Amino acid sequence: MPDSDHTTLRASSTSSSSQWYWTAPYVAVVVFAVSMLALVWLLQTREAEGERNAAARDVQWAEQTVRLHMQGTEEVLGQLARDIAGGVLDADTFQLRANQHIANNGELVNIVWVGEDESIRWSAPFDATDWLVGDVLDPSQAVVFQRAREVGRPVYGLPYPAADGGWRLEVHVPIRNGRESRGAVVAVYSVERMVRYLVPGWFAEKYRLALLDGQGRTLAVNSALREGEGRVAYELPLDPPGNGLVLRATVFHGAGGVSRLLPAGLILGLSIIVLWSLWTLRSHVQRRVQVEKERDRLFNLSLDLLCVVGLDGSFRRCNPAFERVLGYRAEHLQGQALLDLVHPEDAAATLTQLRRLAAGEPVNFENRCRCLDGSYKWLVWSINPVSQEKLVYAVAHDITGRKAAEEALRAESAFRKAMEESVVTGLRAIDLTGRIIYVNAAFCRMVGLEEEELMGMGPPFPYWPPEEREACEHNLALTLAGRAPPSGFEMRIRRRNGERVDARFYLSPLIDLAGRQTGWMASVTDITEPKRIRAALEAAHERFEAVLDGLDAAVFVADARTDEILFANRAFKSIHGFDAVGRTVRGVAVPQPERGDYRVDPRGLTVADLPRELFDGELQHPLSGRWYHVREQATRWVDGRVVRMGIATDITDRKQTAEVSRQQEERLQRTGRLITMGEMASTLAHELNQPLSAIANYCAGCVTRLQGGHGRPEELLGAMQKASFQAERAGKIIRRIREFVKKSEPRRSAVQISEVLDDALGFAEIDARRMGIRIHAELEPDLPPVYADRIMIEQVVLNLVKNGMDAMADAVADERVLTVRARPYGAHAVEVAVIDRGHGIDEEDRLRLFTPFYTTKAEGMGMGLNICRSIVEFHDGRLVVDANPEGGTIFSFTLPTEAASERAARRA
Repeated sequence: MPDSDHTTLRASSTSSSSQWYWTAPYVAVVVFAVSMLALVWLLQTREAEGERNAAARDVQWAEQTVRLHMQGTEEVLGQLARDIAGGVLDADTFQLRANQHIANNGELVNIVWVGEDESIRWSAPFDATDWLVGDVLDPSQAVVFQRAREVGRPVYGLPYPAADGGWRLEVHVPIRNGRESRGAVVAVYSVERMVRYLVPGWFAEKYRLALLDGQGRTLAVNSALREGEGRVAYELPLDPPGNGLVLRATVFHGAGGVSRLLPAGLILGLSIIVLWSLWTLRSHVQRRVQVEKERDRLFNLSLDLLCVVGLDGSFRRCNPAFERVLGYRAEHLQGQALLDLVHPEDAAATLTQLRRLAAGEPVNFENRCRCLDGSYKWLVWSINPVSQEKLVYAVAHDITGRKAAEEALRAESAFRKAMEESVVTGLRAIDLTGRIIYVNAAFCRMVGLEEEELMGMGPPFPYWPPEEREACEHNLALTLAGRAPPSGFEMRIRRRNGERVDARFYLSPLIDLAGRQTGWMASVTDITEPKRIRAALEAAHERFEAVLDGLDAAVFVADARTDEILFANRAFKSIHGFDAVGRTVRGVAVPQPERGDYRVDPRGLTVADLPRELFDGELQHPLSGRWYHVREQATRWVDGRVVRMGIATDITDRKQTAEVSRQQEERLQRTGRLITMGEMASTLAHELNQPLSAIANYCAGCVTRLQGGHGRPEELLGAMQKASFQAERAGKIIRRIREFVKKSEPRRSAVQISEVLDDALGFAEIDARRMGIRIHAELEPDLPPVYADRIMIEQVVLNLVKNGMDAMADAVADERVLTVRARPYGAHAVEVAVIDRGHGIDEEDRLRLFTPFYTTKAEGMGMGLNICRSIVEFHDGRLVVDANPEGGTIFSFTLPTEAASERAARRA
């Protein structure tokens, strides 16, 4: 063969080898892209399956929640039926209990009692427009009514449209008294409210929940999402007790279509980039310098940390990813040891790996490296040594996010496990043959057995009491047959120590991810203590009503906004009628204040403002004229609304007694003044004798001078002026006595306390001079006027001064000084004090000093100080007695100023 032919053959072979060399990477990239696309498709398929499984679990949970709520209502209706059958329930109590249950269960619209004649006897709430007392059931309702009476248990009717455009669902609970049927208690559900209230808020945020009837019609939904907009839908029949209802949940769209296509787009994009890179490399393979530039570019643009490290562990070269991940610039790491960046807890393990590298082994390990800001990040290292160059080439990938996700997953698993173990409700699962396949810690504590002892055990179970084994076997047979009552059943269980516990078992099918039933799940609740508490509460409620009905005071509770009477005791009903509950307070003529008399307007109060005192005062009944002490307080009612609680006590007899006492006290006051004047009669006679004698002498002298012809006008004028002064003095004394003793109604006005004290001391000075006592008045200047009755306060001062003088009758002459002091008492009162230097009052007498008919004087009546205190308290003041540090006693009383009385009148 010629040489040219051999050359051509070698060139062709080299070209073919080079073509295959460049084609293989393209094929690999395509295969990789296809594989990744297949992987993404598989992951998205599993994600969709996971969403459907989660939806199935959540819908089962929602169905169980709805069922439990409806079973709770059946129990309440059953209790009402038993109470009606037993004759212990009246219409008012039915209204109260039914309204309370409707308020606590927003899905309910009405609760009524339908008699045996299919007519409505009682209806709650009382203002219902659909179920009126006296109405008769229509034919479709009568069918459900007859069915419930025949089977003797709750029966649900078919959904039917209501007048407001919604759908209603009825449950009929029969009422039996022995074999006698007394009708049924009927609860009416709003299908729209069932969807709204019987599932929690998080469920509505995640799913579009709809209730469908047996014909597939949508009765109610909880979202404006249209059918078909959800990605995954799941249905579960709600029968029983829904009677054909189907619960459908549609998962809201999570991530959009763009996010689902993003991974495929990234894979295709990256594959195209790699193919383009290979094409570029092929185009420049002949140029070595350009190849080195491309290699450096890949080194610098890598998202992972690439570095070259010496066998001594120091950095020789680092790519810019170190700055992006750890914050260190490449030039700053030159010559720095790798161990200087490693977390102290990971240093020993990292050093071990570096020793393996020194031995020529490639290593892969994870550790935490310190960032420039002092924080740490997790890196996974892949390092290969090159012994000939005494270098190692390392690649590090940031896995901080993955570590955090793993830690969060572990924490979530631990939390779920802790939550499962700490729940107080016992959980027990059995397979279709009755063997136990799961128990939680609460169930183990309830029966006193360990989990290992219970797992795999079949009936008879050790927690069955021997005396109730037959009943337990019957309940298990019902469970395995799928005929367990929706409301569950009560069963007594035995603990390891022999103690008996009352428990309620709620059964539901155990469905796996494929939708197949694998057994039965039971939630077990210890009801021993609730049963005891319920019995105690019922007894306490009966005692409470008995106490209220036994009170003489009328007690009522009314809505703060509508004024409707919600509760009234027997005394209230006997006064205002036994039909008062349900009517308004003003409609039954209850004595109550006007709106302006309340301390706050009760209609504007909220729960945060409670409790709040509204009114405390005396009112007169507008019809009977009787007086009542009324006290009203704003408080919270059982259903959460603001109400007014009023207590009205009949005080007519007390008012009449008080009026008689007041009149007697006025007579005693006048008698006291007469007694005082009687005691001072001789002294007053002596005092009047002086001016009268002087008048007679002056007049006789003037007559004598005129008869003798020696009278000069200026002398006669002086004598007559002196006689006129003495006549005015005598007249003033007589006028003061007459005003003091005359009968008059109390008239309070603004008076100067100094003038009152001058008049009172004018009387007292007559006896004081006779007894050798000096009266010293200490009046501060510019005292404000007081709001008082002048004569009554004058009587108080005169009585206290006379007592002080009597106390100093046996004192030495130098100490017979009586001080009367007046000074301001705070900003709105004046204090008057009478201070003597007498023998004083001991502690025992001081405690009884103001008691009527108690006196320390042999000739005293014991009424003076009691009258004085009544007068001072009538003037809104107070009378006190204290010991005088210098010996004797201090009696002091306060009187309000005119300005303070005006402000009090304006507030009233």
